[in-house]
Amino acid sequence: MEKFRLVQLTQEALKLQCKTDDHEHWGAPLLSVEQWQRKDEAQRVTRFSQAGALYWALVDRTEEDSSTSDAGLVAGRDLLYCHCKTLRFDCVYRHSSGKVERGYSYQVSSVFTLPDFRKRGLASFFLTEVANQLEKLPKPLISVLYSDVGPTFYDKLGWKCHPSKAATLEVDHPQNATTAATSIKLESMFLDDNLATFLETDNARLVAELSGDKFEKKEAFLILPTRDSIEWQFINGVHYARVAGFEGLPTCCGVKLNDNAFVLWWHNLKESTLYVSRARFPDSGDNAAAATRVLLDAALQEARKFKLKKVVIWDPPSGLVRDEVRRLLEIEVAERKLSLSSAMVFRHWNAQEGATTTLPHWFCNEKYAWV
Repeated sequence: MEKFRLVQLTQEALKLQCKTDDHEHWGAPLLSVEQWQRKDEAQRVTRFSQAGALYWALVDRTEEDSSTSDAGLVAGRDLLYCHCKTLRFDCVYRHSSGKVERGYSYQVSSVFTLPDFRKRGLASFFLTEVANQLEKLPKPLISVLYSDVGPTFYDKLGWKCHPSKAATLEVDHPQNATTAATSIKLESMFLDDNLATFLETDNARLVAELSGDKFEKKEAFLILPTRDSIEWQFINGVHYARVAGFEGLPTCCGVKLNDNAFVLWWHNLKESTLYVSRARFPDSGDNAAAATRVLLDAALQEARKFKLKKVVIWDPPSGLVRDEVRRLLEIEVAERKLSLSSAMVFRHWNAQEGATTTLPHWFCNEKYAWV
């Protein structure tokens, strides 16, 4: 592998080359090359990307240049054998001692190897080099990626699979086809300052839960959503809806009853799925099942609006899967087979705390952290 070097891409032309290279794999047939590049550009200019997105590629090493700079590369001339991007999320890690540490999770997305250069170990070498660079970035706690190639490939490289369930509601199932009559009123949520404040408050609750007795003497981590990270996912659906010719584009990103009962979502037209990115469902109380039903009805209505076939909720909480709710709606709960949540922990504290290799608990392993 001495013939290759890792570079951080800064040239816009090289970032465009990445999307030209991987269009056939991820963009086709729904999007043309130009539409695929525009989708990526729309995400690149978001505040979330501007704050922490980095772009990586594996290129030829030359005698003149073995650095991580892309200064000498020319788009269309130099091969990008492998590429990916990383995005930065706020993260909180609880140590078994009870100490809570704040830092970042560096999420790896869109790992791609040119078809003619696969099965040569390039992807393994590339990702190992990327991980080495991520560990040098400010306040690295963990790195996360989502595997569509099973649990073992990335596990060998240090990203350990965290098994997780998903709840699926089929939009056309007879039990899900009728909206319940109710006096419960929901408030629509949008990508605005109100959402930012709402998530800040909810994140404080999550951190308090992580710091509480539930995880005593355990290691656990929590990735935190923000208004900007929610937007980064949401505009993906907006772009696909525009290409598909929908007259009205997605604007509402969720609904809430109160701080204990809400759903945030985004539209994945490629998978014909409305993904719930973050949610709370009431776990008890006289109105809990009815409130959950109303929230799910709203998600099903949003899915119908954009002709999506299902609503999917990762890491479904107990309030969603209790019998009282499942008597009202048809909800299938199963282990996830794709986009397997995988995490690498940067264990800077081993020497001080004698950390074990036990898999830490991934608290709130919901769709909002997916990249």
